Amino acid sequence: MSILMGIVLAAISVHAGAPATILEARIEARAGTTPAAALAEVARDKGETWVGWSVPALPKAAETCCFDQRFKRSGCSLGEGKDSWGTTSQDVRLGPDELYVLVRTTGGAPSRVRMVSPTCLVHGGDRRLIWLGAVDAGASIATLEKLLDGRAEEVSDGAMAALAFHADPRADAPIERRALDRSASKEDRQQAMFWAANARGPSGYRLVERILSSDPSGEIREHAVFALTQSEVPEAPERIRRVSVEDKDAEVRAQALFWLAQTQDEGAGKWIVSRLDADQSEHVREQAVFALSQLEDGTDWLLDIVRSKRDVETKRRALFWLGQSDDPRALTEIEKILDK
Repeated sequence: MSILMGIVLAAISVHAGAPATILEARIEARAGTTPAAALAEVARDKGETWVGWSVPALPKAAETCCFDQRFKRSGCSLGEGKDSWGTTSQDVRLGPDELYVLVRTTGGAPSRVRMVSPTCLVHGGDRRLIWLGAVDAGASIATLEKLLDGRAEEVSDGAMAALAFHADPRADAPIERRALDRSASKEDRQQAMFWAANARGPSGYRLVERILSSDPSGEIREHAVFALTQSEVPEAPERIRRVSVEDKDAEVRAQALFWLAQTQDEGAGKWIVSRLDADQSEHVREQAVFALSQLEDGTDWLLDIVRSKRDVETKRRALFWLGQSDDPRALTEIEKILDK
């Protein structure tokens, strides 16, 4: 048996005791304690304490860990390191559909929320960790929702991400409340939309679709279009197409064309050209040409525009983006025009 497999199997077998993948931490097991009760207890602690627990997670969370600048898995730390958190599908899934939620308190107040999979090595750095083991998903969700109002981004952003990866469908409700709360900050609402689309499947898609249909803020609708690019729901690209036609705000329509190009969805180029010809907004038309340059077959579309009978300004824009291309056909076309 490999060392990694041994670690994974040990981690799977641990519940209330110390997780085998959290190393060199001063772990205190507290089975039967809720996350809210544990955090209330450490509120009297003037130093630094971590509180951690496990909950069933979506399969998407199976390889949640920390990575170096080359996105190579490097393990996480409870210390002062600035390691980058993320997920990847590059590794073979060895662990269960489970998530470890880790909350740091400093001077009794939550100061960071981190989540990792049971296969992720965590270097404890001799930090105190109160480990609750497996907890009720509802108790975890309720605690994380309260942490959404934390002043530090490392608290609220981490809590939102952890909520998104809970397998329990009850996690949809706090994400939805935050996304729809027009009194919340733009950044908080954007985080909620992103994670809804990225992790919550059809329910997350429906939430973002609702925002696109009803929110008065063009800036929020722009971000909702971006969020759809994170969705695995098959209808997402078609919904982006609808935004590029139906939204009242030219900037939102323009952004929809850009994000449609980023999806590389089949037929995106043809659709963007159709909006270039149909939309009356000069801004949308300009952004449509730029969106074509983002496609894998963008050179083909830009060459078609240059060779067409469209207006001079549109052809000039297409030539500009051809000039940014490394495709030798673009240089050849530019040379032909210069030789005329």
